[in-house]
Amino acid sequence: MNTQKYPKPLIIMHWLTVLLLVVEAGIGIYMESLEFNEQNFGFYRLHAFTGVFILIITLIRFSYKVRHLHDLPQIEYYGKGHEILVKSVHGLMYLLLIVIPIVGFYSIYVIGGLKYDLGGPFPSQEPPHSITEIHENLVILLGILALIHIAGVVMYAKKTGENPLRRMCLLIK
Repeated sequence: MNTQKYPKPLIIMHWLTVLLLVVEAGIGIYMESLEFNEQNFGFYRLHAFTGVFILIITLIRFSYKVRHLHDLPQIEYYGKGHEILVKSVHGLMYLLLIVIPIVGFYSIYVIGGLKYDLGGPFPSQEPPHSITEIHENLVILLGILALIHIAGVVMYAKKTGENPLRRMCLLIK
């Protein structure tokens, strides 16, 4: 049984990312009900800044993990299929945490949202539907992967008798 904790910086970045994703999802869902206009653009801006913050945290977290790979607790896989699933889910989640903010930022950039923030005119059109569809579908995929991740943690705990949250939480000893 592996009870080694992850380093505090990784734990903090993990839970900060979770918190920001919940906030980001709430803002995104609320934005669905809004008209795209100058009065509501602050929500787009807040959504974009939160997304960029998630992107920055993800890049720092990934960089930290790569630099300290051999110092991190190792997962005890219970078969090749489990190893492939865990690595695939984690890899895809990291990829989406990088790609989703870039796609979202691009959707605002192409209509001139950045120019508006720098004093230019308000964009005359909404973000292209094709780009927002990609953004939304990637968000849904991230949500599905997060549910698979959570289910995997629960199944791992049942199978091994270990509480994996002990490794990823500062408050559980």
